[in-house]
Amino acid sequence: MVYITGIGSPATTEFYRAMGARDIHFGLLSGIPMATVFFQFLGAVAANRVRRRKPLFMAVFIIGRLIYLPVAFLPLIFPGMSMRVYFPLLFTIVALSHGLGNFGSPLWFTWMADLIPRKILNTYWGVRQRSMYLFWTCSFLAITLFTYWIHWPIINAFALILSVAVLAGILDILLFAWVREPENLCARDLPIREVLLAPLAHTEYRTFVTYSCAYSAIIMFAAGFMQPFTLKILGMPVWLATLVWCVSGIGNALSARFWGRLADTHGHRPVLILCVLFKPWVALALFLVSPRWAPMILPGIFLVDGVWNAGLMVANNGYMMKIAPKQNRSMFMASILGLSGICGGMAAVAGGIFLRCFSDFSVDVMGRTWGNYHLLLLVDFFLRWLGIPLVRRIKEPRSTRGRQVLLEIFGHFPLRFLLFPVGLYRRR
Repeated sequence: MVYITGIGSPATTEFYRAMGARDIHFGLLSGIPMATVFFQFLGAVAANRVRRRKPLFMAVFIIGRLIYLPVAFLPLIFPGMSMRVYFPLLFTIVALSHGLGNFGSPLWFTWMADLIPRKILNTYWGVRQRSMYLFWTCSFLAITLFTYWIHWPIINAFALILSVAVLAGILDILLFAWVREPENLCARDLPIREVLLAPLAHTEYRTFVTYSCAYSAIIMFAAGFMQPFTLKILGMPVWLATLVWCVSGIGNALSARFWGRLADTHGHRPVLILCVLFKPWVALALFLVSPRWAPMILPGIFLVDGVWNAGLMVANNGYMMKIAPKQNRSMFMASILGLSGICGGMAAVAGGIFLRCFSDFSVDVMGRTWGNYHLLLLVDFFLRWLGIPLVRRIKEPRSTRGRQVLLEIFGHFPLRFLLFPVGLYRRR
């Protein structure tokens, strides 16, 4: 999570802006990592043919994270480098790094699916996710303090941030040397065509693939431009935008364990339905908020949005691991991560083209000027509602109705509040 923060915080966005990035560049930077997920299918084929997944996983992830260092150090080594030279190199590095990461993902996911007991898979995933996002929040706070107190040029500051992030990312992978790897069930004898088409031939899983691809495109149409929006349109300084962004991690950490228990008890489908139902509002909030009120309103919006993000992550990963059969499991996972990533990457690039086409758009209404970023967020708000009929089509046997789960949620939190602190002492 330290590594992910280092390569994706508002400080990173400000660094790209200092290098001359425009809307189309941010669209490509959001789209390229997701477009490289076709490497997931190569990784899935490899996972079906190697007896030990751990060494290959560790090698590709370490190399993929190391090659990110030139992103920050090229402008320092060559101060006069023009953006026409820098950005093609940047896009190449980003594509290679994320391509290697995507190649290793099926190896890791199948390994974890074999390692974690199915009965507690979602609960475990929720606990793990809570810990991860606590560190994600701490990492964002560290960058907030650094950018607030250390008044370095952003090019120098980002070099230090990325160096720490890459070091943490490599240490992360080295720690897996101590994690046990169960025996891998290989599928070398299956024809490649059968291996590739198996997820689409599976009646239940096909509905999940369709939802994942469409919803990834809907979300990514505007998601990659929310950080530039806070910096460019709302005029937030880097440290404040970073502080606002870290609140999402708090919401994720606070709710992840609850979503995991809920998914183990009631199934993944009702959790997905509830979270998709509440996801459109963050786009509307960003559309409506003014620069004056943004620092006070956005933390609450991102806190609540982090709760829905946590539910989506837990339920998506749980469905992907539980419904997929043990044999050829890597290709089932790659079909979700790969196809949805490609759709999301194309949508992110489309969002950049949308901003460029409407770059001259400007309307003065209610004492405010509304531009192309506001138009993008408004369109995305309506697009997100299309996710509801898609998620309702997901098939999952023995899952609870969404209405029943919703009643349990609203009955759960008020009761815990009224029992405090008696409930806390009882648990201890």
